[in-house]
Amino acid sequence: MYQSNWSSFGAPARSRFLAIAAFAGLSALQVHSVFAQDAREYPAGPGDQLQVVVFGEENTSSVLSGRFRIEQDGSIYYPLLGKITVAGLSAVEVAKLLGDSLSTQVSVNPPTVSVVEFAPVYLVGDVMRSGPFQFQPNMTVFQLVLQAGGISREGGSEAARLSLLQEVFTRELSDFSFRLQRARLVAELDGADFDDGALAPPPAAEVASIVSAEASIFALRQRAKESRRRTYAAQREGYEQEISSIEKSIILHDEEVRLMEEQVGVQQGLADRGLTAHSARRDAQRQLAATRREALEFRTALFRAKQNRIAVDQALAEAETRIEEENVKGLRDVELALVQNENSLAMAKSKLAQFEADQTAAQNALGRVPQYHLIRFIDDQYVSSVAAELTQLERGDIVRVDLAPKELKATFTE
Repeated sequence: MYQSNWSSFGAPARSRFLAIAAFAGLSALQVHSVFAQDAREYPAGPGDQLQVVVFGEENTSSVLSGRFRIEQDGSIYYPLLGKITVAGLSAVEVAKLLGDSLSTQVSVNPPTVSVVEFAPVYLVGDVMRSGPFQFQPNMTVFQLVLQAGGISREGGSEAARLSLLQEVFTRELSDFSFRLQRARLVAELDGADFDDGALAPPPAAEVASIVSAEASIFALRQRAKESRRRTYAAQREGYEQEISSIEKSIILHDEEVRLMEEQVGVQQGLADRGLTAHSARRDAQRQLAATRREALEFRTALFRAKQNRIAVDQALAEAETRIEEENVKGLRDVELALVQNENSLAMAKSKLAQFEADQTAAQNALGRVPQYHLIRFIDDQYVSSVAAELTQLERGDIVRVDLAPKELKATFTE
């Protein structure tokens, strides 16, 4: 059974681990940046720059398309429409607002709107690089500090520690995913149920989506397997019925041939004695020949139906063999990836343990730990407050990082 090594990390590492998960949306399994999606849905605000594209007649399109900076009052000045308030609206909502307004004045296609640049956030203090940084939806203090290269090296390379934590988190999550995928493939090969709760997962938000994805894949493949079997079974049943019908027809035709042969014999005897015309005998012979041809056609049809039944059985066997071969190959690939990931995980943990030991010694010598302050413009004034690594930022926020004495930090936290 899978055993998470989460508890082996020190308290400082555990306290920041979920921040790593939030930032490191890239893992070996499934992750892509969500900034593009968030940018479309995130409300626009002062200082943001919008890109508007309008397709239509060239002259009109060139006039109505362009980049527009949102003023402090939340508005933009747009051609033909003048001053329009867009603050608080998503890019999709701004596009609809412009489209509805333009439709009353000029014939153009609906515009597309995107946020090409958000108003910046600012970082100062004991960091590797201070100054303005590009804001992104759902940005946290942790992400901002990481963009700046981490805490000042005077207190140890925070960026390096966070990078190692991120690698360990990614490897832990990959390990769980590979083991879950292996369990699914084994269940498919054995024809057994897939128990998606048999493995102990690491404490990460992504786990639910990974488990759900593997369960969905298993359910989908099982439905496809059952559907395939039902289709082949229906085809086989059709051929079975056809074979049965043809066999019954052959029996009837054989009996009919026997009776007609008797009739031909009688006609031949009567013709030989001059009691009937030879034409009657020839008519009976022609009917017998036609009936024999029909019997032959029925036997040919029976042969084809049996061949089709064999082809259906063979197609089903080949389809299931092909899927089993794919699962075996997939299982082999997963086993290889699991071993490689376990080696990388062990190495990452070793590096992290050594780094934290070195960093702890350095911090003990310096007696300083990072402390975050958030300065935000609220109700026409700047308000300062203590922030944490997971604190979400807004446009225009100022974050100050101080390396404070450990005793002061402990007292302040209490």
